[in-house]
Amino acid sequence: MAGRLAALLSFRGVLAFWIVYGVAHAALRLGMTRTLTIDDARANELTQTLAFGYQLRQPPLYEWVLWCVQQVLGAGIESHLAVRYSLIGLLGLATFGAVKAAVKDDRWAAVASLSLAFAYPVAWTFHEWATQTIVLSIACMLTMQAVIRWFEAPGLRAAVFLGAALALGALSKFSYPLFLGGLVLAALSMAETRARLADARLLLAIAIAGLALASYALWVLQVRGDVVADLSSHLVANEWSHVRRAGYGLWRLAVSIPTFLLPWILIVALLAPAAFVRPPADAPASSLGERLSLRTMLFAAALAAIGIVALGATNIAARYMHPILIVAPVFVFARVARLAPGEARLRQFAAFALIVAMFVLAFRFAAATDNPVTRALDRRLLLPYAELAEALKAQGVVGGTVISPSVREAGNLRAFIPELRVAAHDSLRVQRPPWRAGDDRSCALVWAEGQESAARRMAPFDEAAVRRIDVLPKPGILAARPAAWFMVRLDPTSPACR
Repeated sequence: MAGRLAALLSFRGVLAFWIVYGVAHAALRLGMTRTLTIDDARANELTQTLAFGYQLRQPPLYEWVLWCVQQVLGAGIESHLAVRYSLIGLLGLATFGAVKAAVKDDRWAAVASLSLAFAYPVAWTFHEWATQTIVLSIACMLTMQAVIRWFEAPGLRAAVFLGAALALGALSKFSYPLFLGGLVLAALSMAETRARLADARLLLAIAIAGLALASYALWVLQVRGDVVADLSSHLVANEWSHVRRAGYGLWRLAVSIPTFLLPWILIVALLAPAAFVRPPADAPASSLGERLSLRTMLFAAALAAIGIVALGATNIAARYMHPILIVAPVFVFARVARLAPGEARLRQFAAFALIVAMFVLAFRFAAATDNPVTRALDRRLLLPYAELAEALKAQGVVGGTVISPSVREAGNLRAFIPELRVAAHDSLRVQRPPWRAGDDRSCALVWAEGQESAARRMAPFDEAAVRRIDVLPKPGILAARPAAWFMVRLDPTSPACR
């Protein structure tokens, strides 16, 4: 057993772990349901075509990747799982690289990567939630690795690597500048790194990032979009006074920071408590990576607080803390490796990561089964969209356009009827999907029970022509949900269908 655990403590071991992790969870998901989550449904509605941009709220990198994969695997859940678990695996590898840059030890870098198995985002939310956020997390880790390499050995190769990391971050999510701002301020605050920022070769890194972002920036100009206004409207969620909003936002930030780190930080502290107390006087000095990652998090948190006060932002939650805290493993494991080293502790971390990974796999399965606990949950993941699609096909909806109040319906119907052109009222798209040859043959308005008023606002229709579609759960171990939808045919040439 010790030999097998030791085999995990290398780059190959980490690679094997994340491949098995992804395959196991993807297989579980396929066995549970092929219904898309809300984030995947939204991405599916966006990626009907390849475009320089889709929405003002997020850059388009995730959609570009998904579109490419869908040309091979189709618009169904298989393409989403392939992208999602590949990205989770890449995050594990990026964590390995960033921690190795900080501690110069493959074994501790491997342990840090494996520890993501008991971080809440990787263990739970990334399986069903988040798209661009996973890419953002990878970009932050790669940027930290690239910056450490640059400060330790600046050169053209290091500048290119840093430029690629910056480009990935710029195209991942608009919260990346929060992390990058914290990182720049952290570097400016340290005498040993401050002078490196004046190196002219850094202009190459900036140019690479600028070129990567150019196509999206030109698209924003073409559609006359206002990215700042769109982001601000998302962050400010109520009509309170500015002072009250700012106070509430700061309180939410204070609560979200420790919440984001749970349970990961508690488990690491349990396995290596010596790293969380005052170090002895003769302890080894902290590394550049340890100091830089800590200051980056502190400055990023300070920038977030300043932004909250300036905007009066209230939409603050633990799920938005990735640009502030995702590099916590770099700081924590650099400290663990410095203050609590030892072969036994390495094996303990590896063993615990394996145990937690298997537990999460089993728990995800149990959460989808028909038992007294899950029966009371509103698991929309288990809504029977496959049956809805079959019912629509039986009524002749096999192509043309489907419009819906909710992107959940639109994205899922495209997953099960990929020939459809779909459009949702709550879509984040700036422009509707292009009109295709043949789309004038059919148009249907589809809505879920409870969305009647929203459906009426989308298009006028004859109430007598509305058809109700009821789907009852099938008996079995999985906790399928009953659901009801409504469908009415529209004039395909009407503005609502265009």
